[in-house]
Amino acid sequence: MKLRGFLLSSTAIAAAAIISIGAPSSAASLGSLEKRVKALEKSGAGKPVSRAKSTIKFKISGQINRAVQRVDNGLNSEIRHVTNTNSQNKLSFSGTGYLSDNIKVQARAELGNDDSGSDSQSVTSTDVGNNTGFATTRYMELIITRKSMGTLYLGHGEDATDGTIASGDLSGTSIAMSGGADEDLHFGREQFVNSVGTVQGTVDTFNNEMDGTRQDRIRYDTPSLGGLKISVSHGNDDTINYGLRYGGNFNGVKVSAAIGTAKNDGNSDIDTTSASIGALLPMGLNFQFATGERNLTSAAAGRNNPTMNYYRAGYRFKGSEIGETRLAVSLHDAEDNLANGDEFQSLNFAVVQVIASLGTELYAAYSNVNLTRTAVTDIQDIDVITMGFRLNF
Repeated sequence: MKLRGFLLSSTAIAAAAIISIGAPSSAASLGSLEKRVKALEKSGAGKPVSRAKSTIKFKISGQINRAVQRVDNGLNSEIRHVTNTNSQNKLSFSGTGYLSDNIKVQARAELGNDDSGSDSQSVTSTDVGNNTGFATTRYMELIITRKSMGTLYLGHGEDATDGTIASGDLSGTSIAMSGGADEDLHFGREQFVNSVGTVQGTVDTFNNEMDGTRQDRIRYDTPSLGGLKISVSHGNDDTINYGLRYGGNFNGVKVSAAIGTAKNDGNSDIDTTSASIGALLPMGLNFQFATGERNLTSAAAGRNNPTMNYYRAGYRFKGSEIGETRLAVSLHDAEDNLANGDEFQSLNFAVVQVIASLGTELYAAYSNVNLTRTAVTDIQDIDVITMGFRLNF
C-alpha cells in the first residue's frame, strides 16, 4: 500500500506539472496548482523513503608529538628530529549513540602517523623518514556497552592484556618514559656496538616489555565489581588473552594493578604472563613495579625463559599555575631475551610539565642503556637525551 501510495502521489505531482505546462497559464491557475503541489509535498507524498534523524554524536580529536634527540652509541653520536613513538601523532574519529537508555553503541577509528619515528632510527643508519606511510591503523572497532553486563569490542584494538604493564603507572610521565618497560620506544632500533664497532643487535632485540598489543580481535570486559574487572579476547592465529585489572582508593592512596596472560596454541613461544602494580600517595609520591616472563619451554630446547622486571618512582606536584609538574626515575632489567646470558638494563629519568590551558605537555628524558653478553666484551653503553612537546586537540 505504501508503494502504491508513493506511485500515485508521484504520478499526481508529475501529472500536475505536465498539465501546468500544457494548459494556458494564468496567475490564478498557477497559484492554485502551486498550493496543490505544496500540500502533496507536506503530506509526504512523492518523497523517497529516508531514515529518521541520526542521533549519533560525532567527534574528532588527535595530537601532534614531536621531539629532538641526541643519541650516542659509544662510538658515534647524532642529533635527530623525530616523532616520539611513545605517543605518536594520531587522528581519532568517534561516533556514539544509544540503542536504548542502557545500551551505548560506539564506532571508533584512529589513525597514527610515525614520520621519522623515534623507534626506527640509528646512529649507524640513514635517517628513516615517513617509515610507516601516511597513516597506520591504531583502532578500527565497534563498541557495545551495557553497564550491568559489560562491554563488547569488535574489530582492531587492544587485546585483553594490552596495557597490563602500564596499568601500574600513576606517575603521569608515560610520554617521556612510556608506561612500563618499553623505554626503547625512544630508541628501539639503536644498535649496540663493541669498542671496534662490531654490531651486537638493536635495543629492541634484547628487550621485551611482555605486554599485549593492538590486533584484530573480539574482546569482552565485565562490569567493574569493587574495582575489579576481567577481560578476555580472541585474536587471529587463535591467540587468547586473559586480563584482570583493579583500581581503588584507600584513604587518599590511589592503587592500580593488573595481571594478564597471553596464549597461542600454534606458537607457544609467545605464551606470556605479566603483571604490574602502582600506588599514588596524596602528597604526589608514586611507585610502580612490573614483571613478566615468556614461556619458551616447548619451543626452544635449552633456552631460559626470558624475564623482565621494572621499577619506577615518581613525584607529582603543582609548582605554578601553568599546570602539574611530574618527575620520575625508572630502572628496567631484562634477561635472556635473545640468548641465554644476555642482560639488558636501562636507567631513565624524566620530567613532564603540563600546560593545562593548551592541553600541552613539555617533556625531557635521559636514558642510559647497557648490555652484557656471554663471551662478548666492551659493548658500549647507549645514551639518549630526548626533549619534546605534545599538543592535543
